[in-house]
Amino acid sequence: MTTGETTRTHETEGKDGKAASTLRFELDSLQARPRVVLLICAWALIAGLLVWEPVMHPEFGLRGDMSLHYHITRAYALSVAEGNWLPHWAGLLDGGRGDAFFTFYPPLTYFSSMLWLKVFNLELLTALKLTLTMSVFGAQASAYYFARAFFTRAASLKAALLYVGLPALPILGLNRCFLANAVALSLVPLALRGAYELLLGERRRVGVAALALGLSGVLLSHVITTYLCVIAIALLALVCLPQTGWRGVWRLTLGGCLVLALTAFFLAPQLVEMSWVHVELQTARHDYRNYLLFAVAPDAEYYRQTWALLNELASTATLAQVGLALLGLLACWPLLRRGQRLVVPLRFALAVVLFMLLISLPVTAWVWRWMPGLPFIQFPWRFLPFVSLACGLIVAAARTDGLPYWQALKPLARAALAFFLTLVVLVAFVLTWISLAGPVPKKTAAQTLQFLNATEGEKWSMETAMQLGEDLVRIRAFASNQIYFRPRTAETAFYPPATQPGGLSILSGRGNVISQSLRNERREFVLACAEAVSVRLETYYYPHWVIRLDGREIKPQTEAGSGLMLLELPAGKHTLTASFEPRLLPERLARWLSVCAWIGFCGWLIQQRLNRNRTGTAA
Repeated sequence: MTTGETTRTHETEGKDGKAASTLRFELDSLQARPRVVLLICAWALIAGLLVWEPVMHPEFGLRGDMSLHYHITRAYALSVAEGNWLPHWAGLLDGGRGDAFFTFYPPLTYFSSMLWLKVFNLELLTALKLTLTMSVFGAQASAYYFARAFFTRAASLKAALLYVGLPALPILGLNRCFLANAVALSLVPLALRGAYELLLGERRRVGVAALALGLSGVLLSHVITTYLCVIAIALLALVCLPQTGWRGVWRLTLGGCLVLALTAFFLAPQLVEMSWVHVELQTARHDYRNYLLFAVAPDAEYYRQTWALLNELASTATLAQVGLALLGLLACWPLLRRGQRLVVPLRFALAVVLFMLLISLPVTAWVWRWMPGLPFIQFPWRFLPFVSLACGLIVAAARTDGLPYWQALKPLARAALAFFLTLVVLVAFVLTWISLAGPVPKKTAAQTLQFLNATEGEKWSMETAMQLGEDLVRIRAFASNQIYFRPRTAETAFYPPATQPGGLSILSGRGNVISQSLRNERREFVLACAEAVSVRLETYYYPHWVIRLDGREIKPQTEAGSGLMLLELPAGKHTLTASFEPRLLPERLARWLSVCAWIGFCGWLIQQRLNRNRTGTAA
């Protein structure tokens, strides 16, 4: 064989080898597709079974906090219709007087609901149902992804099922309809997976992507869940510290800095303006001491008694899930020893369970006073979904490596442990069923929708509203109010829903409004004044509102008692505008920081994906 023939032979063999490697890569991808399809079908089926009863209930729109989310989404939809997808002011809330809701409450949940509305042209309530359903679906997917860092596919699937099947997430998401809370919980395991990969340091790129997307998504969905997720990440870092050292913590800290940069556009206004609103009323209305394990209602008001009954359900669920976790750990206790393969997920699960007990027991109420920010979570059982995830990790570990230790137990001990485990599991799933079951409907679905959109009614003081009892017709005043985020000068009364933002009223003097344009963050009026007049803008004063009379900025006064804006106008024809214009330098810098961070991060993700495709093809 000549040299030329030999060279051509080697070239042919090289090409054949590359072709074979490419074929194997493509075959592996094809084999993986049926598994992915099966997983998606399983998660969709479970999500459908869990949400079926709540979303098909005729009074779904009135269940828990859903009426509030309905009107918040209406306010968001008004802003989107005007071309602004990231509003700060919610002009339809508080009877059209508006508040700075979107400055303080993250927008991702309402952004997601608006996508359903825009893409599929759905009714608003249907879009909220889909958002809730997808949160349950996503919770399974992210819990599965987190569990796959430690377990097989089958074991990870069980962990994902327990995350959504145990009563914690059904109580918060499907019973109380804490919609934003449910969306955030669907992303928590993704953030935990990213934190674990960064701590371990072996798959840093995966860790950066998962932590940035997961924790940013949690933060842009629900601030309280973000606080609890950071606690869980801290517990995971503490558990991993002997294995990863301080370098792992440093990598995790850098990942956290990326998250802060990505979400600075939301965090900066919230932190800067926190002192401008009534945010402390959250802890005043929901004192943590009323929600410790089996706490008694502080008074006989219907409002307090209702929450006390819910707390009994949540307290029972807490004991059931903690009991399940501790019994599961007892069944595979040797796996907790240092050096065991599954020591990290089990020790993390134990740390989560102990923290749940620490914030739930009446004897440890001192933790709430000692730990900064903890009272703002309001209810200890907001942390309960993390215990559900811990239970899933424990069951997956027991299925993976726990069988030898289970068989090594004495028969009597094994029988007793099996009995109590079975009992606790039955109690937990009965509580899940109770959480999903709704009250006997008093309205049809059409009546519920009509009720949600009713605008007639009168103003109620907070004291009167607390005494309304279970009369749903009178409770309509609650539907569109969020007093926590009203300016401090504003009143705290409750109003029925409004169909448009507040306009303008002439209080004294002769004049009339020729025309007006009422937009979410901009109002414009053309007035003809026969003499000097006093007018009132039916919008709560907030420092970002800029008032212009015939193009010249003027300073409004604040009406005592109501907090609305008052203006004195001279005689003549005038154009009066009110624009919501955040001008603070820290807020503007934060917006640009987030824009640059998202461009850089998305570019990095695309580059990593392209590199991975090239590597897979070359292999």
